Amino acid sequence: MVNNSEYMKYLGRRILNARLQAGFTQEHVAEKVGVSRAAITRWEKGEIEPNLEHLTSLARVLDVSADHLLGIDAEKQKWELDLSEDAVAALKKFVKEVRKQNRINLSEE
Repeated sequence: MVNNSEYMKYLGRRILNARLQAGFTQEHVAEKVGVSRAAITRWEKGEIEPNLEHLTSLARVLDVSADHLLGIDAEKQKWELDLSEDAVAALKKFVKEVRKQNRINLSEE
């Protein structure tokens, strides 16, 4: 059984990793979720945990499921991608371009 402080650190790492994968700053996420940057920092460090409302907002902003942030899906994964830093950078660039293009397309509708 995992104790609460270990779980909060685990949750914090998952929030941090999801934010970094999305390419967002703490400030950006804080603004979108409606909390302070300090709250994001404390969540990522595992000092405090987000309430249910903030957890669902985080998931929406970071484009992941709440299950993913909570680590529920981690046990279901059968494999992981082992990507080089260059591949990760290329994927992040691609995602940013797709998001940028989607914003352009949505504003034209």
